[in-house]
Amino acid sequence: MLDAFQKYLSELIAAEQSIEIQPRSFLLAVSGGLDSVVMTELFRLAGYHYSIAHCNFQLRGKESEGDEDFVRQLAAKTNVPFYSIRFETEKFCTENNVSVQMGARQLRYDWLEETRQKSKSGYLVTAHHADDAIETFFINLLRGTGISGLHGIKARNENIIRPLLHFYRREIEDFAGKNKLQWREDSSNATDKYERNKIRHNLLPAIEEINPRARQAITETIANIGNTEAVLNNSVHMVTHDFIKMEGEREYIHFSFFKELLHPSEYLYETIKKVGFNYEQCKQISESISGQPGKIFLSATHRLIIDREYLIIEPLQLITEDSSFEIEREQTDLSTGTHKYIFEIVERTADFKIPMDEEDAALDFEKLVFPLKIRKWQAGDRFYPLGMNKQKKVSDFLIDNKVSLAEKDRVYVLVSGSDIAGVVGYRLDERFKITKGTKKVYLCKSQKTTVHE
Repeated sequence: MLDAFQKYLSELIAAEQSIEIQPRSFLLAVSGGLDSVVMTELFRLAGYHYSIAHCNFQLRGKESEGDEDFVRQLAAKTNVPFYSIRFETEKFCTENNVSVQMGARQLRYDWLEETRQKSKSGYLVTAHHADDAIETFFINLLRGTGISGLHGIKARNENIIRPLLHFYRREIEDFAGKNKLQWREDSSNATDKYERNKIRHNLLPAIEEINPRARQAITETIANIGNTEAVLNNSVHMVTHDFIKMEGEREYIHFSFFKELLHPSEYLYETIKKVGFNYEQCKQISESISGQPGKIFLSATHRLIIDREYLIIEPLQLITEDSSFEIEREQTDLSTGTHKYIFEIVERTADFKIPMDEEDAALDFEKLVFPLKIRKWQAGDRFYPLGMNKQKKVSDFLIDNKVSLAEKDRVYVLVSGSDIAGVVGYRLDERFKITKGTKKVYLCKSQKTTVHE
């Protein structure tokens, strides 16, 4: 098994040339159970440099404490670095309205990635094996899924590698027995409380009564589905390319996508599953296209808005940034995350020319009350658009200018005292414009910046 393990691990990392393997390059996620203990022993026997990381979810009382102590001792025996953390898992799941399984998974992978970077490890290694992949296949199949849900667990996902996916549980048990390894038994594995355990204890044995080679056959099927998915993804990109455009972190999908493509829900799912939207949401989105604009769908990381002509998809990060910023008289620049502003006070000379770019504004300096404020527009905001002698609601102004629903969340106003001096990037307020009597000009130049996740 050791030789097969080394060969498979080499294959997993051979394609990556940009990550140079350094001492302690592997961070092993070790629970203390059979699989992770065998994985740790294989790394030790192979002579690789590694660190060990353990998550204590504090869900099983003294049993969880015992697991943590066991893994700490395992790291000490082999003299390798050890990292651990204790999570308030139940509190986190309640506050975020997620299941314990989903919450624990999120906590685990977020912390492990932070630890991987902290330990300067090239790879995070988990102990998932072939039987885990089979069980995941059935979990997704029984819940209903697209093709991506049937490829099982990937052996490699960026910096995460799973070198035990080449082996079945029986092989792992045999290795542990022959090498007289000790491990911790999770009492929950013996019950049928969880969906995975029901599949492990009941479904798979029943299938093996029909076909003793069922596990090998399912593994081959999973591999075939993975290959088919790669072909499908390439085809989907070629078919949908003309309907999609990107502007920074925001993606626009034109409504013609749903008129010209056969089975648009399937194409939509394959297009936006990468940002966390599920198949059921994609069906609902397709059905909502002909309805009133403004409907919003959320994934864990992104928001999708049905606008007038487009689906607009953007990271939640873009709409949760700080929404109010003060500008002092002497201040020369400001960054809001989406815009960078440059401020300058200049004398109005005979050759001064008012900027024509909508992203720039020239105001009468003497009419301004400092500190100015730049904030997101709010319901009820009113101003006098340049060239008009009547007030107008900012909301109506944005509608008249066909500002998309997603872009509205990104609109700022410049406030002087209690008055709105302009809608940034769109229109100056008539009361603050330059006149013949203007002596000093306050220039506000803005530039959109790209926000990265």
